[in-house]
Amino acid sequence: MEAKANIIRKYAEAEPESKVDIICKYYSQIDGIINARIAGMKYIIWEEKERNRRAEHGELGVRVQSGNGYSDPTGNEGCFRADLEKTIRNCDFSGDLLDGIEHPEKIIEEARVLKEMKEIQNLYDLQIACLLTEDRVLFQKYLKQEMNLTDIASSCKIDYTSAIKKIGRIKKYVKHEVIEFLESTSCQIGTN
Repeated sequence: MEAKANIIRKYAEAEPESKVDIICKYYSQIDGIINARIAGMKYIIWEEKERNRRAEHGELGVRVQSGNGYSDPTGNEGCFRADLEKTIRNCDFSGDLLDGIEHPEKIIEEARVLKEMKEIQNLYDLQIACLLTEDRVLFQKYLKQEMNLTDIASSCKIDYTSAIKKIGRIKKYVKHEVIEFLESTSCQIGTN
């Protein structure tokens, strides 16, 4: 099994055609990869923010609450983490969430890559949804690793080589449709 960071790095460095190949190859893992990386990013940001906050207040360890003011550290943490997840998923760092973070540009770049991966996965799914029912069901089961080529050959009552060609044809069609969207800068239907 390839490490999530390697898959993301390959994706970030890839051309549009290769990006679609990566989405197809890791189709059943993409959501998990994105969610795991976002969870890791949240943890890193939270820990660095907490370390900076403690250093600012000269705290050496656990803080004992003093004063008359209302304090809800658990609620504050929950709100911050929810805002942080939304910020990362939307790749919108316009607020001050990354203030005091040592390398915010790395976090912003990774968030941008993760957002793009999700968008291309969604575009890939939409193109699959346009397939004929039989092809769509077979291809989805193949991508989700619920059926292998032997299962597809048996299900369609075709030989193994024909199953390879059938899946290859579907994969090529979906990839072509996705790449067409990625390479165009605007919709040009009905223009000369």
